[in-house]
Order: sequence, then structure tokens, then C-alpha cells
Amino acid sequence: MSPATTIRAEITNYLECNGHTFSSFGQTSGINKGVISAILNNNSPKPISVRQIDLITKGLGYAEGALYDLYVEECFFNEKPNGRRISAFLIRCAELGKEDCIAEVLSRLMENLIYVALIFSIAEKLYMSEMMKESIIFYQCVAEHEKYQHSERLAISQYRIFRASLGLDSEHNMEATLQFVSYRKRLPENYHLDALNQLMNIYYTMDKYEKVEQYADELIILSNIVLENEKNRMLGKRAFEPLATEKPLFVYYAYGYLMKGAALEHQGHYKEAMKYVAVYADLSWIEGLDQEGLFIVEQYRLWAIANTYTLEILMGNVNILPEYTQLLQDNPKEILAGLLTIMESANRHSFSVDDILEQFNDAIQEYQKDPFSNLSNGYTDGINRVSCANLCYQIALYQFSNKRYSEGMRNTLQSLTINAKINKKGEIIDSMSLFERYRSFASKEELGEYDQIIKGGYNHEENSSFVNFGD
Repeated sequence: MSPATTIRAEITNYLECNGHTFSSFGQTSGINKGVISAILNNNSPKPISVRQIDLITKGLGYAEGALYDLYVEECFFNEKPNGRRISAFLIRCAELGKEDCIAEVLSRLMENLIYVALIFSIAEKLYMSEMMKESIIFYQCVAEHEKYQHSERLAISQYRIFRASLGLDSEHNMEATLQFVSYRKRLPENYHLDALNQLMNIYYTMDKYEKVEQYADELIILSNIVLENEKNRMLGKRAFEPLATEKPLFVYYAYGYLMKGAALEHQGHYKEAMKYVAVYADLSWIEGLDQEGLFIVEQYRLWAIANTYTLEILMGNVNILPEYTQLLQDNPKEILAGLLTIMESANRHSFSVDDILEQFNDAIQEYQKDPFSNLSNGYTDGINRVSCANLCYQIALYQFSNKRYSEGMRNTLQSLTINAKINKKGEIIDSMSLFERYRSFASKEELGEYDQIIKGGYNHEENSSFVNFGD
């Protein structure tokens, strides 16, 4: 008996067992009695739509999607795939998590590669509907069966897989990055800009600053080219559609210079980094800015001021600390990055910042309280989490050097916890080494907390590709 017949048998059996007529079952299910009759017609049964199978399932008293395994055959009614029916069915399967049904339909469709375009369109619908994780299986199907390896569709599919795969786990993010990175230059310009933006962020969170510098250079070159092309098109006589990007176009230009400067800063090239800060310090030359654009320009101006202070402090110029701390007071969203700079410099140049720690004690406690919900300052959540973990580590170093062991222990454990959650293995080892160095000063409770974090880490590595420390 074929699956399609089985669905009809389910309906027939239900009608007979419960004394239903087409009319009464129609009232129960919400389907017109004439449609039910046509569906059950033995000689020439009417194909069942996705909406109808959902109504039938509800009318039979089954759980949502219970008949989807049987419905797969309906998608290939009369052995001919129906694109509209298949598209609707696969989207519903994605919504309900019916991956087995999706895999079965995709397997049958890919017997004819003409349907790659249909699968790509379904993937795009899901992705644009914020069902990014659910879209991955469809993009993977496209990537595996795309005939032309340099096609734009393949590059976009690989990019969507990359974006949809990003999460808390830094190591997992790095794997997704390595699988995608070679496709970046095959993308259309708007996706290429966004891809470089993402690549810089991933490599930044992994402390791979030479890579950040490489992709910042690429973004600077590409954004300059695109800005010039858009300007020429705007001045031309032909009507045109502006390039569709996730952010205003000039932001990619500015962000490229910001990240280039940040990469140079982390490599100790402070004076060279200053040159790039100067570029995004003044973006007033950009034309046609709306309110959002003016806000972003002002934000970059502020970041330029803050980053100039950062570079000065990292070079040991402690005289500007009062000005810098005032800037942080006036701009609370910059406190996290600013405090990290101050603590790194204090540990490197051995000067006291007790008064600054006291001044920003409430903000520090707020970050430590819940670093996975309280961090949002216009950069990215991933960068903020890394900054929070690093800040805790730098505070721990500072407190231990001043023989304040309780504060040092508390910050070490916080750094370890955050790094464990985002799976930064090098930093996990650093935090563990710091704890072990001062283990003799740990309380019984701190020793227990440390053991729990470590135990959670080992269990995670055995059972999951995503970190789950402390959950």
C-alpha cells in the first residue's frame, strides 16, 4: 500500500469507526465535504494540499505533523513533483522540526538537479523569515548538488550556512569560518561586505589579529570601490536601485578602518594604529545621511576619541587617565572596553588603579553578574563576551599582585566561567593556570566552584560540540 493510499485509508477508517459522514467530518476538520469526497475518490483522487493535511490531521485528533511521513508521497503525486506543494510542505516540516521528512523529499528531488533552484528558494524564504538554523539543511543540499562550483548561488549558500552556524562556541565558529572563507570573493558585493565584517569579528574573538588585519584591508579596499561605484551610479542619468546591505554602506568603510586599528593595537603597533583611528574620527564628508547615519557618524567620532585615549594609555601615558575615566563616565557603553584597556596598561606598567576600580565598581559587578545578557555597546555580543572575560582576568592579575587574594580568586573564576561558556581553550588554560598559581589562597567554596567548572568542561567535550559549562 502506498503512503498516499494510507492517508486516505486513515480518513476512511476514521469515518467508518466514528460514524462520520463527509459533511460531519467536514465540520470537524474545517474542510468542505466536496473536497473530502474528491480526496477519497478511488478513480481519480484529488491531491491533498499542505493546509488540508494539517486540517485532516487535526480532525483525526492526531498531533501536528503526525501524518507528514505519509504525506511525502503526496508531494510526488502521479510521480511528478509539484513545486508549490513541495515548497509549502518543506517549509512546514522546517517549522515543526521534521528533518527526516525533509531529508526524504530532498533525496528524491535531487534525482533531477533542475530542482536545486527550488531548494535554494525555500532556503532563502526560511532564512529571511529568521529561521536561520532551519535553513541550513536546504543550503547544504544546494551546496552538495550545485553543478557549477563558481556559481553565485553556491557562494551564497555557503555564506548562509556560515552565518546560521555561528553561536557561543568559539571553536565551532572557527570551524564554520574555515569552511566558508574561500567562497567570500565569489559573493555579490553586498554579501561580500557583510561576510568580511563577520570574518573580522570571528578572528578578533579568537585573538588572530593578523587575520583581522587581512580582512580589514580587504574590507577597506572593497568598501572604497563600492562607495565610488554607487556615487557614479547616483550621478548618472539612469535610474538605479541602491545596493542592499545589512548596514548603511559607509559603515563598512568605517568599520574596516576601526578593525584595522584594533588589530594593529593588539599587535603592539600603537603609533601605526593611530593613523587608522584618524580616518573614522571624521566622517562628516559623507553625503545624504539620515538620522540613523548621523547617529552612526557621531558614534564613530566617539570611538575614535576613546581609542586615541586607549592607545595613549597602552603606551604608558597615565597622565590622561582622569580625562579617559571622565569620558567613560559620560559614555557608559564604552566602560567595558575602557576598563579593559586601563587594567592591561596598569598590569603592564605597574601603576595603581584602585580609585578607578572603586569608581566603576557598580558597572564591573553588573558585567560579572550576567555577561550573557548585559553586553551590548554597538560592537558584537561575541566581542563583548571576550572583553568581559579578559577584563575579569586582568582584574585578577592586578588584585593578586596587590595581595588581595579573595578578589583575585573571584575574578579568576569569573574569567574561567565565561571562557568556558564560549569555549576559548587558550584563555581557559590561562585562567586555570592563574587559579592553580594561587590555589593555596582559595576558600573551600572557591575550590568547589572551580572543580564544578572543570567537571562541566570534561562532560561537555565528551557529549557536545557546543559549550554548556555552568548551565
